Amino acid sequence: MKVVDGAWSKDADWGGHLQATCATAKGQWIDSGNGWVRPRSARGDPVTFYGMGPYYEIWQKDRESGRPLIVQDGYLRFVQGATPGKFFA
Repeated sequence: MKVVDGAWSKDADWGGHLQATCATAKGQWIDSGNGWVRPRSARGDPVTFYGMGPYYEIWQKDRESGRPLIVQDGYLRFVQGATPGKFFA
C-alpha cells in the first residue's frame, strides 16, 4: 500500500487515499462500501490512521462521518457503528 492523493499528517495522525502496490492489484484504490475492504479501479473515500498511543484506529473517512476498520473472521471490514479495531505499529 501507499498513501497518495490528499496524503496528510498531523501529530500522530495521518491519512489519505490508499493505493495498492502489489502485482495483482497495482494502481487500484482501497475502498469499502460499509463492508469488506477490497481494491477498486475508482478512488473511494480516504482512510485516516489515528494514533492512540500504543496502537492506531483506522477509519474510512474520519471519526465523525466514517466507518472504523475491524477484523471479522480474519478479514478486514469498515463497518458503520462498530467498535474500532486496535492495530499496532
